[in-house]
Amino acid sequence: MSSPLEGRRVLVTRAAGQAPVLGEMLSAEGASPIGVPVIRRQDLMDAATREALLARIGAEEFDDLVFTSANAVDCLWGGGAAAPAGPRVYAIGPGTAAALERAGLAVETLPAGFIAESLVERISQAGVSGRRILIPRARGARDVLPRLLEQMGALVEVAELYEMVPEWASQEALTELLRGRGIDCVTFTSGSTVRCFAALAGPLRPAPECVLAALGPVTAEEARRHGMAPQVVAQTHSLPGLVDALRSWYAALPENEGQP
Repeated sequence: MSSPLEGRRVLVTRAAGQAPVLGEMLSAEGASPIGVPVIRRQDLMDAATREALLARIGAEEFDDLVFTSANAVDCLWGGGAAAPAGPRVYAIGPGTAAALERAGLAVETLPAGFIAESLVERISQAGVSGRRILIPRARGARDVLPRLLEQMGALVEVAELYEMVPEWASQEALTELLRGRGIDCVTFTSGSTVRCFAALAGPLRPAPECVLAALGPVTAEEARRHGMAPQVVAQTHSLPGLVDALRSWYAALPENEGQP
């Protein structure tokens, strides 16, 4: 039984080191993933500052560690530093949880939905008031997570470990694809992929017939702010959820109706 994604040329905009995971999922569906990394991670902490933060974590200065991206995990423990055993550790979704587990950390049960508001609800179930919470994250991330936790009485510290910046080396490849209309679908997996895509593309946008797919509502809203309204928004905010949403979208097209 063929997949409705078979033969679709799907642009993967994730960073170079992260793109293969989505690319493999799409290839398994018979799609033709085209990897053009529009973002790259730029670390903000020097080695001494990072070691000082790790020492504070190891000394149990924090009761809870809250992660909203695998990149933040890699910034702290990608070099092989020993992971702490004391704090409760929360992850926003399965990809972040997997990165934490690879670093040797036990992760609390994931939230029902993989967005900041759901993560706050999950943390609050275990009690928040008076707890010292560290949120390692990207510069410019949404402030909803620390703000809501502070409103519940938590003592929140935000550590900006990195920022996602445009991968200018990909600009020529991206503009050629957009001008040549060589893609059927563009995938956006975060607000930063949208912003960096727009920076590289300039005034260019995907052709009207090109399907735009967002990992979740926050990413979709960022796309709309840049003049791109996604037709596909994953209900489950994960890479498998994004592929499932694309499969459902293409299966519902008239040419696929009635096919097994």
